[in-house]
Amino acid sequence: MTPSIDELQPTLPSRGLRLLEACAITLAFPVIGWLINPDDPLLLGSGLTWLLAIAPLLVGMRYGFALGFSSGLVSVMLMGFEGWWYHGDLLSDASQRLPVAIALILVGMVAGEMADTWRRRLQQMTVVHRAQSMRLEEFIRHYQLLRVSHDQLAERLAANPFTLRDALKALEAKYRALTPGGDMLRQHGSELLSFLALHARVQQAALIPVSRQQQLQPQSAIWFGGEIALSWHDPMLLACLEQRRMICLKSAMDQGINIDAAPLLAVVPLIDIEQRIYAVVAITAMPFIDFHRGHLHLLAVLGAQLGDLLQQAQHTLQGESTDHRALVAQWVRHARDHQLTSLLIAIDFSAQLSDIQITSAIDSIVSEQRGLDRSWVTQKSDHSQRLYVLLPLTKQGAFTIYAERLKETMAAQPGIGEACQHIVISCQVIDGRRSAKKLLLAKSRPEVSHAHA
Repeated sequence: MTPSIDELQPTLPSRGLRLLEACAITLAFPVIGWLINPDDPLLLGSGLTWLLAIAPLLVGMRYGFALGFSSGLVSVMLMGFEGWWYHGDLLSDASQRLPVAIALILVGMVAGEMADTWRRRLQQMTVVHRAQSMRLEEFIRHYQLLRVSHDQLAERLAANPFTLRDALKALEAKYRALTPGGDMLRQHGSELLSFLALHARVQQAALIPVSRQQQLQPQSAIWFGGEIALSWHDPMLLACLEQRRMICLKSAMDQGINIDAAPLLAVVPLIDIEQRIYAVVAITAMPFIDFHRGHLHLLAVLGAQLGDLLQQAQHTLQGESTDHRALVAQWVRHARDHQLTSLLIAIDFSAQLSDIQITSAIDSIVSEQRGLDRSWVTQKSDHSQRLYVLLPLTKQGAFTIYAERLKETMAAQPGIGEACQHIVISCQVIDGRRSAKKLLLAKSRPEVSHAHA
């Protein structure tokens, strides 16, 4: 363990002990000199006053300016006493002794001042060290708390591994398996509202179906969290139908909409890619901490996702195939309205590859898709095949990593190996600037139902 600065700092003795030690050091050297040469105990006759200079130097370095200066004065007094004792005059040979006396006092003063200076700096460092130690201790405690919270969160996620993407995927798969017939919102509207409330932390809301004439149908309203009195002619509801986008309190105030005594916090439309509104969700209660721009943005995106899900489910019930152009157009709209970038990957298989190799490569690619990824195969004009992979909510920088991983996966497939050189992977960014028609090849032939979501 590394010692602290408090352990390294020298501990000074008490004041009385310091005075006693300073006197002892100052008088010890003259006594030693008297034992060596009783006729010249201070060794002044040798031309060097080192015996007297040692005491002020040691005392000054050890105890500072005051005791160093005092030790120098005592040494000067000893010089006077020595002159009086041996020569009968305190100032005998003043021309020699006066410079020595001044030198002794200066030695004690300089050594003591230097010791005091370094001691003050050491004390300053001690104060700073203690302050930093307190901050470090606080940081360690917060870090330990954060680590425990992170471990608890990891355990909770391990117990519930499904993400929002997985939940949307599962909901879409369930709606694809619906049998024709019946009113979808009447049969499954409560499930849609519960899904939105669960993933957007809504406490109370109402799902109000909208007719094809874009009129509210309050008689079929479905409530979550309890029913309250709500005006079906509320200005926020009408503004949502008119503007075909989510309306919250802030946007309503910015537009000058009358919201006096309005119970609504936000109105989220379930709107598809064709701008048809299937229903609106009127939110009347949600946690205050979640009522911010980012969370409202999530509500708008979920409303659009559920609207597209309702559109696809209706096509399924009517026996229609999935419109991949509409699927791309959906994310073009999200990129344009919500700045959510996606990628459209095109994987071209050369005609030199056999059908078995192409099938193996496509299966390996489709097996690694994420929850919301979509893929489909088209025939090009030269009879070669192209696999489109739609990667929602993916930045352009991820394409390089994705392409390298695909090449490694296909190279590891039996029967492909070096044939990977006949596979070309390209990328288009869905940023809202180009339409789905421009992103997809206009001359693409009808899809081959080999690769699917």
